[in-house]
Amino acid sequence: MKKKHLNIICFAAAILILCVAVTPAAALTAQVIPPILPKGLPLSISGQTDNPGEVAVWIIGKNYEERRIITTTDGTFTEELFPPETTSGLPSGQYFLIIEDTGPDGKFALDTATDGDHTMVNYQDMPLFALDDPETMYSDTAMALSEALNRPEIDDAAMKMVFIVEEPWIRIDQTPTGHPGDLLRFAGSTNMPPGSEMSYDIYLVSANPHEGDEVAESGTIEVVKGGSQNYWYVDVDTGRLDSETYVLTLASGIHTATTTFILCDNRFTLPPTPAITVETLRDEPEVVSSQPTEPELFPADTTDYGTIATTDELIYTTDNAMIWCSAIDGDYFTWAEKTEDEETNIFLYHIPTGTTRTIVESARYLTFTMDISGDHIAWEKLHTGEPTVPRGIGLYTISTGYIEDLPVDDCTINQIAMDGDLIAFSGLDFSPLKSDDKHNVKKTIFLYSIANRTQQVLCKQPGHQIEPAIGDGYVAWRTECGGYNDTITIYSLTDRSQFTLSPPDGASYAQPSVGGGMVVAPLYYKDPETSGPYKVEIVATALPGMETTTLSLPETPHRSAPQSDGGCIFWSERYTDSSSQVMVYDIKSDTIIGTFALSGVEMDLNNNHLISTNIDEIRGVSSLWLTTFTGETTAENEAGALPASMIGFGVMAAGIVAAVVFQKRGGK
Repeated sequence: MKKKHLNIICFAAAILILCVAVTPAAALTAQVIPPILPKGLPLSISGQTDNPGEVAVWIIGKNYEERRIITTTDGTFTEELFPPETTSGLPSGQYFLIIEDTGPDGKFALDTATDGDHTMVNYQDMPLFALDDPETMYSDTAMALSEALNRPEIDDAAMKMVFIVEEPWIRIDQTPTGHPGDLLRFAGSTNMPPGSEMSYDIYLVSANPHEGDEVAESGTIEVVKGGSQNYWYVDVDTGRLDSETYVLTLASGIHTATTTFILCDNRFTLPPTPAITVETLRDEPEVVSSQPTEPELFPADTTDYGTIATTDELIYTTDNAMIWCSAIDGDYFTWAEKTEDEETNIFLYHIPTGTTRTIVESARYLTFTMDISGDHIAWEKLHTGEPTVPRGIGLYTISTGYIEDLPVDDCTINQIAMDGDLIAFSGLDFSPLKSDDKHNVKKTIFLYSIANRTQQVLCKQPGHQIEPAIGDGYVAWRTECGGYNDTITIYSLTDRSQFTLSPPDGASYAQPSVGGGMVVAPLYYKDPETSGPYKVEIVATALPGMETTTLSLPETPHRSAPQSDGGCIFWSERYTDSSSQVMVYDIKSDTIIGTFALSGVEMDLNNNHLISTNIDEIRGVSSLWLTTFTGETTAENEAGALPASMIGFGVMAAGIVAAVVFQKRGGK
């Protein structure tokens, strides 16, 4: 069955379903245990329904589909879905669970039947789509099933959940050093569920317990529930140990982790073992931002630059959540919203088909910054407040629907930008804590390789490094210099050379963008009376020659951070009548060659599409708009099409919207 058949059949089924009168669905609750499943452990589900009798559990993963019926006489149910021997052979990845009860009529609305080589999902004996269609992504199959069950015309209660199958792992995150007699705490993280037992052994580094050598200390501990990850710890009394080098080995089944530690002679004074605690993480230096304050708006520019023909489409609106960040690349764009319950939802929109996919639903501790590039979406995973739960980057692969965590080392994550398999991000560097040098903890720029799973620090400059942008083999960022004189650094990923843009007296650079062979950035000039800008210029730096040009523009204090495609530069301007327009500037002619209206406020663009978010704080409504333009202008002196470079922008510096919204809300 081809993928297009799924949509056609679902449409026909929707027409049929509309003709049926039903009773509203009752309550259904369920939980999967554990939601993150290490291979070799059992997977169970439990829950409750107001419609006793039977519950259907649909299990959908990559190359795995199953519908299972659970009997419930009193409305409660508990079932082991997979025993340990089954989970040991499950492919790693994300799996969807859709739970369906029978509704007030006591009958399932959907069932399955074999049709040739496929298992079909049926409604009243009418096939809707194939549960095992190899040409349909399993996440799309789960979405189609969930949407069918959630239609108001169906009386069955339904809910969707996710569990993730992983290889079991144990990490040792804290290894202390001490003297004989000290009480040492070893700690780490694991994906094993809370209550799982681990054994530990301590022996001399020269010993071999497998050959009968004596074990100095041993015992068992239990895994403790954490936030995004669970953790373990063991307190070791070293009163019976000598001044030697020892090995600590942890084991859970066949999975182990090992570390080496030293007990020094009491004659030697040791610095305390650095331990990142909640208090340590909160002990971040206060940063006085040199980002300009919001200026007064000017009347709209009435110059007839020519209007570029566009079409606007309202993609999404909500009155119970706030759209925090969005980004676009190629045929996809993504956005994140935070609900009134402080939960985060992340969505993916496919422009050619007009379909929306929910990536993350009702999650906590996500996300103030995100980006999309190629086959990946990355977002910040916020700290949960638990000292043993590390910060990290959430990564979604579009082609597979797989979500994973990319752990980062000794740092926070503040702003993310992507280009291909590379992620540039700013964050507090905690590595100085290991040398007990808290004064050198500062924001810097990191580069993470998705392909190699490696992380490196790009910058060792003084001051805080923020607002990274990446593209064309370069990373650019802003350095806060402690006053109204911030600089821009351009770093070559090829030869590791750096070039610094320093502002003139009384001016300060902000948020750079990389794209189409140049770096563009706004230059704010400070008004001594208001401390805000009295004008904003735009500076373009060509790559790799680093020739710098200041654009010839009318004076205004309210220009957004620009973006470029090499032939044209784009930015938005906002005026006293609350209108906004996007200005299109041609580098070769050194003139503004057209404008178009902006439905939202913050924007990001790619190819011939632009997305913009609009936050109406008075009405409490957030909306997301898609603007498509043809490149034609209406002014007589601008007859014909815009430069070809404008149609198909190339890779923009993604993450712009996240940074702009973050600044608007007073954060960094």
